[in-house]
Amino acid sequence: MFRNKKTLILLTAAIVTALLVSGCWLLGITLVLSYDIEDKPAYTNTYFNGWFIDLTTEEDWQDHQDQLDEIYNLLFYGWIENFESTPATGRLYVYKDTTLHTVEEVESNATLVLDGLVIPADTTIEVPLIDLDLKPIRDLIMEGKFGLYAIATNVPFHIRVFDASVVVIFAVEP
Repeated sequence: MFRNKKTLILLTAAIVTALLVSGCWLLGITLVLSYDIEDKPAYTNTYFNGWFIDLTTEEDWQDHQDQLDEIYNLLFYGWIENFESTPATGRLYVYKDTTLHTVEEVESNATLVLDGLVIPADTTIEVPLIDLDLKPIRDLIMEGKFGLYAIATNVPFHIRVFDASVVVIFAVEP
């Protein structure tokens, strides 16, 4: 499930932080779901790509779906390789599904959760656990299924997203 030791350490730190902030040590159980994003290259002259995230397929979700009480964190981590000689910059949006087909549709209907992601030219970077803006999409994430859209601010772009995951930290009623 975890691809390397550094990822496990970062994930552990995020969990401990969430528990300390929430005071959940004595009041309940915390459930961490890590959903692997399909590795796929983004060779495109368009401005965006999307992935469908389905937490409901995870065994832990199925075992505890009736006990999910609250979401503490929504995180993204992984590796992104930029094949272009210019930096790739962009934003991440969340929507209820992956039916949006244009940048305009994404920007007017989806919710911005991360802005200012930059991948330097001709470089592969590890994106550490990044907190995504959870407040406006809390109810959507509680449903367990959503679309994650990446929009580039410059085209063409030629990146590859790999070994990436979305991590959701839930409170579970005892």
